[in-house]
Amino acid sequence: MNLGEERKRQNRDGFSLIELMIVVAIIGIISAIAIPSYQQYIQETRRSDALIAVTSASSEQEQWFTYNNSYSKDISDLGGSSSPNGFYSLSVTVSNPTETTHIDYSIKATAIGAQLSDANCRTITLDNLGNKTSADNNGDPSSDCW
Repeated sequence: MNLGEERKRQNRDGFSLIELMIVVAIIGIISAIAIPSYQQYIQETRRSDALIAVTSASSEQEQWFTYNNSYSKDISDLGGSSSPNGFYSLSVTVSNPTETTHIDYSIKATAIGAQLSDANCRTITLDNLGNKTSADNNGDPSSDCW
């Protein structure tokens, strides 16, 4: 083997510093785009935890009404104060019945823990008429939660 062939062989071994820096820059750019998108996707997926919790509690509330002829004011009677995966806390509000009004309830899921970073859907509510509402972190109505 002559000297020219040996130099060609040495040049093919490994990567140059410039090639390595280009790869690192590309990975950095992809990460800067992908990580926020992934986090938003995770937040949207966790909303299903609230939807499951409020619909399940609403079903329990209707069953409670069937047996007791009134709605329960205690969230523990309706499955507990936490959503199945723990990303939302649940609360129930029952109106005081009078002779002129109907008894109403609403079940509200409020984001806690890791889900607090979801600014678009901080609270998700379902009432006895099936009205579905939600609010962002400022308390303004949000329509993309259900």
